[in-house]
Amino acid sequence: MTLLRLGALVLSLLAADCTRTEFDWAQGENFLLEKKIEEKPDGSVEMHFVSLVNAPGEEIYKTFIDVDHHDQFIEGVTESKPVSSVGGTKKIVDVTNKVIGRVNRARVEWTIDREHKAISFRTLESEFTDNSAEYQVEVSPDGNRALITAVYHLRDKGGHPFPLQMLKQGVIDGYVGAVRSIKRRVLGDAKPPEED
Repeated sequence: MTLLRLGALVLSLLAADCTRTEFDWAQGENFLLEKKIEEKPDGSVEMHFVSLVNAPGEEIYKTFIDVDHHDQFIEGVTESKPVSSVGGTKKIVDVTNKVIGRVNRARVEWTIDREHKAISFRTLESEFTDNSAEYQVEVSPDGNRALITAVYHLRDKGGHPFPLQMLKQGVIDGYVGAVRSIKRRVLGDAKPPEED
Protein backbone atom coordinates (compact mmCIF):
# COMPACT_ATOMS: atom_id res chain seq x y z
CA MET A 1 0.00 0.00 0.00
CA THR A 2 1.30 3.40 -0.83
CA LEU A 3 1.85 6.06 1.79
CA LEU A 4 -0.98 8.00 0.15
CA ARG A 5 -3.46 5.18 0.86
CA LEU A 6 -2.14 4.78 4.40
CA GLY A 7 -2.51 8.54 4.92
CA ALA A 8 -6.08 8.38 3.59
CA LEU A 9 -6.86 5.56 6.03
CA VAL A 10 -5.45 7.52 8.96
CA LEU A 11 -7.42 10.63 7.93
CA SER A 12 -10.65 8.67 7.53
CA LEU A 13 -10.16 7.03 10.91
CA LEU A 14 -9.46 10.41 12.51
CA ALA A 15 -12.55 11.89 10.85
CA ALA A 16 -14.63 8.95 12.07
CA ASP A 17 -13.20 9.45 15.54
CA CYS A 18 -14.22 13.13 15.47
CA THR A 19 -17.78 12.33 14.39
CA ARG A 20 -18.52 9.41 16.69
CA THR A 21 -19.60 9.95 20.23
CA GLU A 22 -17.10 9.03 22.88
CA PHE A 23 -16.21 5.36 22.59
CA ASP A 24 -17.50 3.16 25.40
CA TRP A 25 -14.30 1.57 26.67
CA ALA A 26 -16.25 -0.15 29.48
CA GLN A 27 -18.09 -2.51 27.13
CA GLY A 28 -17.07 -6.15 26.97
CA GLU A 29 -14.30 -7.55 24.84
CA ASN A 30 -15.45 -8.39 21.32
CA PHE A 31 -13.19 -9.46 18.46
CA LEU A 32 -15.95 -8.56 15.95
CA LEU A 33 -17.50 -5.51 17.54
CA GLU A 34 -18.30 -4.26 14.03
CA LYS A 35 -18.32 -6.08 10.69
CA LYS A 36 -19.26 -4.62 7.32
CA ILE A 37 -18.80 -6.36 3.97
CA GLU A 38 -19.21 -4.65 0.62
CA GLU A 39 -18.87 -6.30 -2.79
CA LYS A 40 -17.38 -3.91 -5.34
CA PRO A 41 -18.30 -3.67 -9.06
CA ASP A 42 -14.86 -5.02 -10.03
CA GLY A 43 -15.55 -8.28 -8.13
CA SER A 44 -13.36 -7.42 -5.16
CA VAL A 45 -14.70 -7.33 -1.61
CA GLU A 46 -14.00 -4.66 1.00
CA MET A 47 -14.39 -5.82 4.60
CA HIS A 48 -14.37 -3.54 7.66
CA PHE A 49 -13.76 -4.97 11.12
CA VAL A 50 -13.52 -3.37 14.55
CA SER A 51 -12.25 -5.29 17.59
CA LEU A 52 -12.09 -4.39 21.26
CA VAL A 53 -9.35 -6.39 22.97
CA ASN A 54 -8.69 -6.80 26.69
CA ALA A 55 -4.90 -6.44 26.57
CA PRO A 56 -2.56 -3.42 26.76
CA GLY A 57 -2.89 -1.44 23.52
CA GLU A 58 0.79 -0.53 23.18
CA GLU A 59 1.76 -4.20 23.51
CA ILE A 60 -0.95 -5.26 21.05
CA TYR A 61 0.55 -2.92 18.46
CA LYS A 62 4.17 -3.98 19.15
CA THR A 63 3.18 -7.62 18.78
CA PHE A 64 1.16 -6.98 15.62
CA ILE A 65 4.10 -5.32 13.85
CA ASP A 66 6.45 -8.22 14.67
CA VAL A 67 5.71 -9.58 11.18
CA ASP A 68 8.99 -11.51 10.94
CA HIS A 69 7.73 -13.82 13.71
CA HIS A 70 4.01 -14.19 12.96
CA ASP A 71 4.59 -17.92 12.48
CA GLN A 72 5.50 -18.17 16.17
CA PHE A 73 2.15 -16.92 17.43
CA ILE A 74 -0.51 -16.32 14.72
CA GLU A 75 -2.94 -19.22 14.29
CA GLY A 76 -2.71 -20.74 10.82
CA VAL A 77 0.65 -19.15 9.94
CA THR A 78 3.27 -21.87 9.62
CA GLU A 79 6.14 -19.83 8.17
CA SER A 80 7.22 -16.16 8.16
CA LYS A 81 10.48 -15.76 6.32
CA PRO A 82 11.92 -12.20 6.15
CA VAL A 83 13.06 -11.26 2.64
CA SER A 84 13.97 -7.58 3.06
CA SER A 85 13.51 -4.59 5.32
CA VAL A 86 13.83 -0.85 4.78
CA GLY A 87 14.38 1.13 7.97
CA GLY A 88 11.93 -0.99 9.93
CA THR A 89 9.01 0.69 8.16
CA LYS A 90 8.74 -1.57 5.10
CA LYS A 91 9.24 -5.30 5.28
CA ILE A 92 8.81 -8.02 2.70
CA VAL A 93 8.02 -11.43 4.17
CA ASP A 94 7.35 -14.81 2.59
CA VAL A 95 4.35 -16.25 4.42
CA THR A 96 2.92 -19.75 4.46
CA ASN A 97 -0.47 -20.18 6.06
CA LYS A 98 -3.60 -22.28 5.90
CA VAL A 99 -6.68 -20.74 4.37
CA ILE A 100 -9.86 -22.83 4.39
CA GLY A 101 -7.73 -25.89 5.15
CA ARG A 102 -5.45 -25.33 2.17
CA VAL A 103 -1.79 -24.30 2.21
CA ASN A 104 -1.28 -20.80 0.82
CA ARG A 105 2.09 -19.22 0.06
CA ALA A 106 2.49 -15.51 -0.54
CA ARG A 107 5.10 -12.77 -0.65
CA VAL A 108 3.72 -9.86 1.36
CA GLU A 109 4.89 -6.28 1.77
CA TRP A 110 4.18 -4.75 5.19
CA THR A 111 4.21 -0.99 5.85
CA ILE A 112 4.58 0.04 9.49
CA ASP A 113 3.60 3.51 10.73
CA ARG A 114 4.53 3.59 14.42
CA GLU A 115 3.52 7.25 14.89
CA HIS A 116 -0.13 6.45 14.06
CA LYS A 117 -0.04 2.86 15.36
CA ALA A 118 -0.96 1.67 11.88
CA ILE A 119 0.19 -1.29 9.81
CA SER A 120 -0.79 -2.41 6.33
CA PHE A 121 0.04 -5.17 3.92
CA ARG A 122 -0.30 -5.88 0.24
CA THR A 123 0.23 -9.15 -1.54
CA LEU A 124 3.12 -9.03 -3.98
CA GLU A 125 2.93 -12.67 -5.13
CA SER A 126 0.30 -15.34 -4.52
CA GLU A 127 -1.31 -18.05 -6.60
CA PHE A 128 -4.95 -17.45 -5.70
CA THR A 129 -5.47 -13.98 -4.21
CA ASP A 130 -4.23 -10.41 -4.43
CA ASN A 131 -5.23 -9.11 -1.00
CA SER A 132 -4.33 -6.06 1.02
CA ALA A 133 -5.37 -4.59 4.36
CA GLU A 134 -4.90 -1.62 6.65
CA TYR A 135 -5.02 -1.83 10.44
CA GLN A 136 -5.07 0.87 13.11
CA VAL A 137 -4.64 0.29 16.85
CA GLU A 138 -6.10 2.81 19.31
CA VAL A 139 -5.01 2.53 22.95
CA SER A 140 -7.64 3.00 25.68
CA PRO A 141 -7.21 5.99 28.01
CA ASP A 142 -5.98 3.70 30.81
CA GLY A 143 -3.67 1.81 28.40
CA ASN A 144 -5.18 -1.58 29.30
CA ARG A 145 -7.25 -2.19 26.15
CA ALA A 146 -6.98 -1.84 22.39
CA LEU A 147 -9.45 -0.89 19.69
CA ILE A 148 -8.38 -2.39 16.36
CA THR A 149 -9.88 -1.08 13.12
CA ALA A 150 -9.24 -3.06 9.95
CA VAL A 151 -10.09 -2.58 6.28
CA TYR A 152 -9.43 -5.73 4.25
CA HIS A 153 -9.50 -5.91 0.44
CA LEU A 154 -10.17 -9.40 -0.95
CA ARG A 155 -9.32 -9.87 -4.63
CA ASP A 156 -9.87 -13.40 -5.86
CA LYS A 157 -7.71 -14.50 -8.81
CA GLY A 158 -9.64 -17.75 -9.30
CA GLY A 159 -8.06 -21.12 -10.05
CA HIS A 160 -9.44 -22.81 -6.92
CA PRO A 161 -12.71 -24.56 -6.02
CA PHE A 162 -13.91 -22.10 -3.34
CA PRO A 163 -16.97 -19.87 -3.81
CA LEU A 164 -16.61 -16.19 -2.87
CA GLN A 165 -18.77 -16.63 0.25
CA MET A 166 -16.32 -19.24 1.57
CA LEU A 167 -13.35 -16.95 0.85
CA LYS A 168 -15.05 -14.09 2.73
CA GLN A 169 -15.67 -16.37 5.72
CA GLY A 170 -12.04 -17.46 5.55
CA VAL A 171 -10.94 -13.82 5.83
CA ILE A 172 -13.26 -13.25 8.81
CA ASP A 173 -12.03 -16.41 10.56
CA GLY A 174 -8.40 -15.52 9.80
CA TYR A 175 -8.83 -11.99 11.15
CA VAL A 176 -10.47 -13.16 14.38
CA GLY A 177 -7.80 -15.84 14.76
CA ALA A 178 -5.05 -13.25 14.29
CA VAL A 179 -6.55 -10.88 16.88
CA ARG A 180 -6.94 -13.78 19.33
CA SER A 181 -3.34 -14.86 18.62
CA ILE A 182 -1.91 -11.38 19.16
CA LYS A 183 -3.75 -11.07 22.46
CA ARG A 184 -2.52 -14.53 23.50
CA ARG A 185 1.08 -13.52 22.72
CA VAL A 186 0.76 -10.25 24.68
CA LEU A 187 -0.55 -12.16 27.71
CA GLY A 188 2.30 -14.67 27.45
CA ASP A 189 0.24 -17.70 26.40
CA ALA A 190 1.59 -20.27 23.94
CA LYS A 191 0.36 -20.73 20.37
CA PRO A 192 -1.81 -23.87 20.08
CA PRO A 193 -0.45 -26.66 17.87
CA GLU A 194 -1.41 -26.50 14.20
CA GLU A 195 -4.00 -29.02 13.02
CA ASP A 196 -3.24 -31.16 9.97
